[in-house]
Amino acid sequence: MKRVVITSNTAWTIFNHRAGLIKALQEAGYEVHTVAPESNFTDIQNPGTVFHPVKNLERKGKNPFADLFLIREYYKIYKAIQPQAVFGYTIKANIYSAIACRLAGIPIVCTVNGLGTAFDNPAGFTYKIVKQLYRFAFKKAKAVVFQNRDDRAFFEEQKIIGSSLKGQIIESVNGSGVDLLKFTCRPLPAQPVFMLISRMLKNKGVSEFIEASRRIKSARPEAQFILLGPADSDNPMGIPLSELEALDSAAGAYYAAAAKDVRPWLEKCSCVVLPSYYREGVPKILIEALAMGRPVITTDTPGCRETVIPGANGWFVEPRSADSLRCAMEAFLAMSRDEQGAMGVKSRQLAEEKFDERDIVAKYMEILQHVND
Repeated sequence: MKRVVITSNTAWTIFNHRAGLIKALQEAGYEVHTVAPESNFTDIQNPGTVFHPVKNLERKGKNPFADLFLIREYYKIYKAIQPQAVFGYTIKANIYSAIACRLAGIPIVCTVNGLGTAFDNPAGFTYKIVKQLYRFAFKKAKAVVFQNRDDRAFFEEQKIIGSSLKGQIIESVNGSGVDLLKFTCRPLPAQPVFMLISRMLKNKGVSEFIEASRRIKSARPEAQFILLGPADSDNPMGIPLSELEALDSAAGAYYAAAAKDVRPWLEKCSCVVLPSYYREGVPKILIEALAMGRPVITTDTPGCRETVIPGANGWFVEPRSADSLRCAMEAFLAMSRDEQGAMGVKSRQLAEEKFDERDIVAKYMEILQHVND
């Protein structure tokens, strides 16, 4: 039996973001093994994979001894499975799986799906350490895949990857893609509804969204501003749940918690807003919004900028600027419904042209074939 491993820092992201890849691998005759910390992921159906929990992966942990235990844990799991390849996603799962695979003689395909906060401060200790870890780990990776052009350019400029690594496959894909049959284009609602769908983190622009909604609400009381997504109390950038639950829809935005399925919420909204200044790959929610025909307001930052053609299907706003965000939302409100609808149609076209999950999965299957040749 041919086997493939998919690993990430959470089980939820595997089953939510890689479902199309899992299905394609299974149809090609692979037994798919998934490796991630054990958690409550029962809201996402495990699509017939063999799940292996890891105990030593702490998403925000900086304990080098714990990381050594993580390498050992990955090594033992991968040696026991003996897969044809490992597909790695997220920083720690990539770096430490790559090291474990190097020791075990197992090929790995690493996907850089965003840089997070690790490279925010070029003078900082974390920046220097993570860069060196990436360089060492990726040196023997069979393939490295990037989800946006900015991250690839950064890794090339910093010589984390390069042409000197003979035989290594370097590829680019457009994010994780979206199932265009599952996320279908829907008409916009009668009343304007702005929605920010994300983990509730400051660097996702949540505070700016709240402030911009307060500035607009008094003049446009019919407009709604909704925050949807999980609170992340373990993250230093997390907004306390008590603050979110205290929001008042009459004064601006309100918090609607998390959702198992975002499609009904996307159908209720007129425009998806993500004023993120977090180093994204390509935000999955923005791709899903495009597929359902929603105009998008986001920042002209790595990953996010891939989803907007300014003036055609949305707007760019300045990072950390509630005023810039307010102006963009007011520009949307000033448009006729026909004009708003035309923006939504353009979003769907962009999803079909650029973010079809089938194209991205086909690229991974092609890479897997090359890795195993």
